[in-house]
Amino acid sequence: MSMSSAAQAHGPAPLAGAPLGTTLRSLFESRFRMGQRLSVGEAIGVFVPVCLDAKARHERGEKLYLHPSCIVASPDGAPRIEPSLAVVPTSPRDRACTAPELGRTLEPGGSRGSVFAIGAMLYEALTGQTAGTGMARPREIEPSITEALETLLAKALVADPAHRPDDLGALASALHGFAPERSLPPPPVDASRLDKGGDFEVDIRLSFIPSNAPAPSHDAVIVPTGIPNINASGAALATPPLPAPMSSRPSSRPPPAPASSRGDLSDPFAAAAPAAPQSARTVANPTAQLAALKERLESDQRPRYVVHKDRMDHGPFAAVELLQQIISHRFLLTDVLRDEISGDSKAIADWADFAPFADQAELKREIVAEKKAVAAVAQKDKTAGIMKTAVGAVLILGIVGAAGLFLYKKVGERKDDVNVENENSVSVDVQGGVKGQKRAGGAGGRAGSGGAGGGFPSGMSYEAALNSNVQEIQMGKSSGPDLTNAQLSGPMANASFISGCGAPDSMKVTVKIAIKNGRAVGVSVYTNPSDGKVASCVDRHVRGLGWPNSAKMDSFTTTY
Repeated sequence: MSMSSAAQAHGPAPLAGAPLGTTLRSLFESRFRMGQRLSVGEAIGVFVPVCLDAKARHERGEKLYLHPSCIVASPDGAPRIEPSLAVVPTSPRDRACTAPELGRTLEPGGSRGSVFAIGAMLYEALTGQTAGTGMARPREIEPSITEALETLLAKALVADPAHRPDDLGALASALHGFAPERSLPPPPVDASRLDKGGDFEVDIRLSFIPSNAPAPSHDAVIVPTGIPNINASGAALATPPLPAPMSSRPSSRPPPAPASSRGDLSDPFAAAAPAAPQSARTVANPTAQLAALKERLESDQRPRYVVHKDRMDHGPFAAVELLQQIISHRFLLTDVLRDEISGDSKAIADWADFAPFADQAELKREIVAEKKAVAAVAQKDKTAGIMKTAVGAVLILGIVGAAGLFLYKKVGERKDDVNVENENSVSVDVQGGVKGQKRAGGAGGRAGSGGAGGGFPSGMSYEAALNSNVQEIQMGKSSGPDLTNAQLSGPMANASFISGCGAPDSMKVTVKIAIKNGRAVGVSVYTNPSDGKVASCVDRHVRGLGWPNSAKMDSFTTTY
């Protein structure tokens, strides 16, 4: 962001115009709401005195949770640390300024923790974004930041405290050199103390800020454990942070605001007073925010992320590789993600930088599952409809078939019934006959060809015999008494000839017989299922049987 280059008075920035107790967090939020950030000169004017204040407090044995909400405008017009506010931060953006080891020890930090906090606050002041996992290089967001200042920030933001500087005096002196006119000069200190000391050597490859240097080997990383989330995005801001572009993209800095709208930039805290939102301000598109977040994560090529899933560690992955695994559903929201540089370890759902992508992947998976379920229900309904149609068609065909069979039987019965005047027809139904064991060959013989009375030829059917008898009666021939039921059924009582003719037990055999003068003058045999061979055999056997001699025709039907 372009800021005013007007000459500033020598010495600390005058803060007399700001309300007493106004916090640095209020200043940040006020500037961000207007689409503005602190200039390098303004930031130096704030953090040089904060460095010296923190140094003095640590030398007195104090430990602090240093973050923007505990830095206030003091009565003498200089920014100072308010001890009563230097407690565990609650704001996500304040937590992002806290050193990682403080979350592990659950105690306020010393000088190394304050060096990290000042580096994180300075990064937020200049870029509008929080420090932490996946952060962009400062110069990609604000080109006015020099390479030397970016290197200083990288040293302060080393994740491993064993490789982070601890000299706040050296940090104040180095910061003062970037804008000498904006703060009183601190006591001179050897600048090399920001690179190494008696018990440490700074390794900026372990910094949260991506560097062009190759990442250290996996075994060389000292990993603290149990660190809670300190890199959540600032949801409390009315306008989300400006996205971090790649170095190949043009600067995303907004145009400088008119002097009338920026107020007195010599007094950074004066801008913290409530200001009406600008009418041209727009709300960021969520899709664009997600794309900017992805671009920012992909700018860090270091293989720093390990996922613990199914009792195994997977990785390490660079951010772009991890995003691909999340989008392809290999890693879920509940899987534990560990940053090998910062030591942060928690579920993917708790990572502010990766949770949105996992949420999107989960939503996509649910949509696909829902579509499959809808398709399955539709297919099931379609199949059920086809089955119902088929069952209905079968029922209709069954009803039509049953009606046709009923009519067929009725017509057949009507043809078979012969009403003979003064003639009684006896029907005997033999159901209890035992077929006996089946044996090869038939047991009956051919029907006789002779016999007295009536001129009935041998081999007539049952129906033909009845018709001939009707004609004979009409011609006036006399007839004798009827045979009894026992006399009619006696010769047919032994049903072994049915099996002998090859009829299986499941076959229904119906025999209709017309008897006259002691023999079967008419025989009709019906088998179900139809079998002409069995019917012919039964016919021959029945025609060979004999009954008591009677000149009167008798008839009966028996079923096996």
